[in-house]
Amino acid sequence: MLNNFSCMGRFTHTPELKITPNGNNVVKFSLAVGRSKTTADSEKTADFIDCVAWNKTAEFICKHFKKGEPVIIDGRFETREYEDKQGIKRKAYEVVVREVNFCAFKRNEETDIDLLDVSNEDLPF
Repeated sequence: MLNNFSCMGRFTHTPELKITPNGNNVVKFSLAVGRSKTTADSEKTADFIDCVAWNKTAEFICKHFKKGEPVIIDGRFETREYEDKQGIKRKAYEVVVREVNFCAFKRNEETDIDLLDVSNEDLPF
């Protein structure tokens, strides 16, 4: 079976590193992932994707990213069951992040689309 999730989005809040009782680093965050406009008069919409990263990946995210910054993530989609404070059984849907990549955007005012802002001079090869 294949379970692979990749997306590009922006952090909805600045990630904060936490430590589990077992001593593992963890960060939970949400990404706003924009949808393509289908027509010129359609509104911009976004999906909000809950994510979790562990250990070195969590440390990297907390060190290098803050609210509003763009990121590309790769991971796997998971569901888990838990019981809330009132004792009601719930399900959580989240992406367990394996890999994180920087990306930079430049707003194109004519089309209102974020474009990757990289020129050939900026590339290391």
